[in-house]
Amino acid sequence: MSEENSKKNEEELRELVLARLEIMPSNLKLSIGNYGTLTKQELIEHVRKGDDKGMQIVKMQMNFIRALSSGKLIEALNKNE
Repeated sequence: MSEENSKKNEEELRELVLARLEIMPSNLKLSIGNYGTLTKQELIEHVRKGDDKGMQIVKMQMNFIRALSSGKLIEALNKNE
């Protein structure tokens, strides 16, 4: 994949994650490893900046989307019943 395609793909992933974050409740807070607990607005700001925290948020959200679409999330939840 060319560098141009890679950057376009990265931007599209960020846009997808931003869309997901925008529809989440305003009181949303997530704990992101060593970064601590972030509010919805802080999550959005970091994703927009594309900084280390933002990239970690994108990875986390993409892992969730992949697990959901592959059925792995449902399998894991069903094991706990």
